[in-house]
Amino acid sequence: GKANIIIFIIILIVLLFFVPVISSLLTDLIEVYKFRLAGMPDNFMAATLKDSGTYIKFFTRVTPPNILGWAAIGLYLIFSLTGRSKLRQGRIYARRYDYGSHGTSRFQNKREIKNNYFKTKLGWFLGSDKPGLDYHLGMDGMYHPLEGSLNMQTAIFGSPGSLKTTGFVLPNIFHIPFMYKDRNEKPDIIITDPKSELYSLSANYLIKNGYDVHVLDFINLKYGDSLNPIEFIKNDKELIEIAEGFISSSADAGGSSFKSDPFWEQSEGQLLGALIGYILQIYPAYQQTFSEVLKLLTSQNVRNIEKAEGLFEEFDIKGAAAQLWQNYLLAEDKVRANILIGLATKLKLFSIEGIKNITGSTTMDIQKLGAKKQKPIAIYIIMPDKDQTFSPVINSIITTILNQLYKSANNSGGTLANPVYLILEEMANIGKIPGIEVMLGTMRSRKIYPMLVWQSLAQMKNRYKDSWEDILSMCDSHLYLGINDDFTARYCSSSLGDTTIKVQATSKNSNSLLGEEMSSESQSYYRRSLLFADECRRLPSSNLILSQRSLFPLILYKVQYKYWQEDKKICNKANLNRLPVIKNTYNT
Repeated sequence: GKANIIIFIIILIVLLFFVPVISSLLTDLIEVYKFRLAGMPDNFMAATLKDSGTYIKFFTRVTPPNILGWAAIGLYLIFSLTGRSKLRQGRIYARRYDYGSHGTSRFQNKREIKNNYFKTKLGWFLGSDKPGLDYHLGMDGMYHPLEGSLNMQTAIFGSPGSLKTTGFVLPNIFHIPFMYKDRNEKPDIIITDPKSELYSLSANYLIKNGYDVHVLDFINLKYGDSLNPIEFIKNDKELIEIAEGFISSSADAGGSSFKSDPFWEQSEGQLLGALIGYILQIYPAYQQTFSEVLKLLTSQNVRNIEKAEGLFEEFDIKGAAAQLWQNYLLAEDKVRANILIGLATKLKLFSIEGIKNITGSTTMDIQKLGAKKQKPIAIYIIMPDKDQTFSPVINSIITTILNQLYKSANNSGGTLANPVYLILEEMANIGKIPGIEVMLGTMRSRKIYPMLVWQSLAQMKNRYKDSWEDILSMCDSHLYLGINDDFTARYCSSSLGDTTIKVQATSKNSNSLLGEEMSSESQSYYRRSLLFADECRRLPSSNLILSQRSLFPLILYKVQYKYWQEDKKICNKANLNRLPVIKNTYNT
């Protein structure tokens, strides 16, 4: 700038004035006084300054002091005009997805976020584009549109402590009745509830909004309602699904010493299906329960091979049950014994009085789910979060409910009259739901909207070894609330895609006085993951990653429901022990 130029000129003038004088003094000292400074006259400096020959001699005579002076002025000019030569190598990269040579992934911009998530509040509540907000009903936030181009099938992944419950599940339970308050449709809600926390914090709100609330209590095995899955089996397909779901969930829960070999699971499933089919065709309705299946299994009619061979023929058992029984009889004696022991081990749950009570009868009409009725229904399936002991029974109940929803949809022209929201917390504790990957392909047309909540993708892969990718592909929205394992982190990073980055190496010559720089740059383009796996794992606890089909991903802020603060609380807590005790109906 001008200041640098002025300073440069001033310093140059000073140098041109004083350097010749100093050079002349040094020359005179060397030649005349021979460094005998004591004999130097008092007016020596003044005389030198007044002598015009001082400057002429400086530029015309070659002496050691003049050479040093020339060098000093020359170095100043060189350093000032060209700067100190220095090489600054900087590897700086910039995202260049628009160049796109190695990838075009990027995060959504503000305009896209506004268009995609702020046009309606009818849909899943996702969070906010602003930090530090607390949840309240109808708040301005980001919503996944119900009636948009993407389906409502959502896979949630959040390690413990990632605010799954207060930052996502509870806000959506509250939001479902709120978003339908001015619509003719009244959605039903089915919730799996580890620890009974969801029931405690939201049940009174649903009751206040006109819901008929039911509870299946697999923690206390005492309060609420009961549901007998066998009562709703109407065809061979449902028979096989109930049996397979129960057996696979028992294997996940560690109920069989043979669980590493699928042969035993398949064999036990066939025997269970045969016995359920038997009691459906022979027993009166009040005895068509899993408890009766256990009694039949341990009876001499099944254990004694001579009696077993003629059992189904004697009572003219037909359909899939008859074929499954014949498949069981084909096995050798030792194999049959192992199948019997394995199935008896799994069915031991139905020797527990509380399980007998919950599955011995039905006190809620699940045929009304999705149908037109006076009051919408909410079902809390309360289950332990520390073990999977009752996973097989819970699996059978959820499978029964799903099958009933499809039957109701088929009876009403292929679509439910009222939508049904499934909030399946801790999916790992439910076990493997038979055919879930197939159902996910058709749920949207039935108005069934599932939210599948897992602690990690590795957990899903463990439960659905052969179909976890199919399940993910059926969910248009994947949300990562918190990642604490490598497999989920790598998958998240991969699903976000790659972007193009520009890397430049810069060589610069800087002029500290004139303020000018001479530089040369080289640029290269490379591939980079939008987020590396380690960056996904380091996601702040206040954020979540949203990845959706056909849209660029984004990072948004969680919005927590702070029920412990009185001014944030939406409803008072509900207590399980105020529910009626389940009646003993299994031996009526």
